[in-house]
Amino acid sequence: MTSGAPNANWCKITFMVRPWRRRADRFALIGNHGCLDFVNTEGVQKGQRVDFLAEFPDLVAWLSAAQLLGPAETDEAIRRWSGTPAGARALVEARKLRASLRQMLEQTARGRPIAASTVETINALLARPLGHGELVRNRDGFVRRVRFGLRAPVDLLVPVAEAASDFLCHATFFLVRKCENPPCLRYFYDLSKNRGRRWCSMTVCGNRMKVAAYHRRAQRRRRP
Repeated sequence: MTSGAPNANWCKITFMVRPWRRRADRFALIGNHGCLDFVNTEGVQKGQRVDFLAEFPDLVAWLSAAQLLGPAETDEAIRRWSGTPAGARALVEARKLRASLRQMLEQTARGRPIAASTVETINALLARPLGHGELVRNRDGFVRRVRFGLRAPVDLLVPVAEAASDFLCHATFFLVRKCENPPCLRYFYDLSKNRGRRWCSMTVCGNRMKVAAYHRRAQRRRRP
């Protein structure tokens, strides 16, 4: 085979080996923190509550999108546990963890103490001995990531617990915001310059709320 343009068959095989990349592209990582982005895997579309972790590969794809799992580990998890009872159980546990973390964010946003059960859940996952830390280059420089020796699919929740631990230890709680669009379920950590961010996304909820406010003002002007 001569050098030059990539072989078409090689490109096709590479694409087929990592189909989770298409799933990963669906996640909107707008929370400014891994813990919040995990909670945001539940949302609202067309007025209906939607779980973006519909299947085990969705969980693995989110971990990859959030840079909590490397490509090789992602491939391994999909190969070993996709479509298995163990993978299905891990997905159930992931949703339980997400519900606990959502409650945690609700409590922090209201200035209330964190439930002891949430801390216990996080600690139970942190107690699983899995791997070692490593520095990985990204577009901004470097990011620290844990390289896992995955033994069971529930081990995939450890990096989420690590993110939750980091949030509880280092976050400034009054900067945790819920999107001001009432139906929206998304949270974000407000890192804007004037700490005045109001929407999960200006292009989605921000525009919707501005359009709704415009119509309300127009209706008031038309009243006799």
